[in-house]
This record gives sequence, structure tokens and C-alpha cells, in this order.
Amino acid sequence: MYKRILMAYDGSPEYRRALRQGSELAEITNAEVHLLAVIRSSAAMPMAGGVNTSEVVNEEHSEVKNLLNEGVDRIRERRHVECTGSIGYGDPVDEIENAARDFNADLVVIGTRKLDGLDRWWRKRIGKHLIDRLPCSLLIAIPPEDFQPENE
Repeated sequence: MYKRILMAYDGSPEYRRALRQGSELAEITNAEVHLLAVIRSSAAMPMAGGVNTSEVVNEEHSEVKNLLNEGVDRIRERRHVECTGSIGYGDPVDEIENAARDFNADLVVIGTRKLDGLDRWWRKRIGKHLIDRLPCSLLIAIPPEDFQPENE
């Protein structure tokens, strides 16, 4: 069964649901867990005049690091499994693939959001792109039809 589980985490309700499902599986299989948060390259995005990009990047890094630490602590306390965490920088698909290889994962767990209208056409679907690139299994935690993010 699974012994090394990589979980992508962004703190959203959908990914907290995935975190819960993945950590339950880790507890059942006594798997080691690695939590990955990815910061898209915001330093490369143009900023409005006068905004110090290094301050924005530092603030984003600090927020993501706190979120990651919260997730790692939650898994350790609630599931009593070994858990580490790291932050990746860049494209989430690339970072998840690289982390899965580096961690030697046999399962990757991600969440998903239901997209409407133009978002469905314009936003990159991470799970769709990971299927052909991962060296291991992929679990996509799908929210139920009546999912209400504020209740997660």
C-alpha cells in the first residue's frame, strides 16, 4: 500500500478537504507524509507603480509558510504520522511533479475546485496535467455536489 504520500496544499477549503482525506489514508497505511505549498512566481508579475515587489514576495512567502506549518502540525497532531513540509516556487504542476520524484512518493493527493463559465476554459487544471507526468498514483479529492466552502 502507500508508504510515502505527497499532498499539495494551498489552504483553501477544497484543499483542506483533500488534506483530511490524504491524512486519513496516511494514518490507515502508516505512511510518511510530505506537504507541499507552491508559490507561483509573483516576483515576475508586473506591479503597480511604487510597489516594492520584494515586500510583496516576502509577505506572500510568510503567509504560505504559516499556512504550511499549520497543515503539517494538524496532520502530526490529528493523525500521528510523520509529516514534513516544503514550499515550491513556480508552476504548480512542475513543482508537484518534482516534489513527487524527490520525495519518492507513491501517491499524490490534491484538491480541486468546481469552475464555472470562463474559468473552466482559462484556468489550468492541475490534476489533468499531472496524470501524464507523475511517477505514481494521483488522488483528486472531489467535493460533493452540495459542498459549501465556508463549512470546511
